[in-house]
Amino acid sequence: MGKRMVMNIARERIDILLRLALETAESDLSRAESYAKLAWRIAEKYNLRRKTVLRRYFRCSKCKSPVIPGRSLKIRVLKDKGVGLICLKCGSVKLIPVFREKDKNPGVEAYSTRFESRAYG
Repeated sequence: MGKRMVMNIARERIDILLRLALETAESDLSRAESYAKLAWRIAEKYNLRRKTVLRRYFRCSKCKSPVIPGRSLKIRVLKDKGVGLICLKCGSVKLIPVFREKDKNPGVEAYSTRFESRAYG
């Protein structure tokens, strides 16, 4: 088995585990956290941690515990600053900046994040 094939299998398993974590978060938070932790361990083993979704939403940057959006993570829109991710275990806040792009059409505003182009990379 080649390295590329192993990496693809690892990405598929991470996607499956993250999907399971989101589905089971409603009924069993501890199981959802274990799925997220297992996905993170697979990503560390095969050096796939750069996936923005995994890095941003499924691990707190301060307490390193797995967080599930809606259960152990609050997502808030902060006026003129961006989107704030608040961990309910340690209370740390991670800010995702949102910038206004000036369009050629007057009166039309477009919003984007700095990380939008690398969201699933």
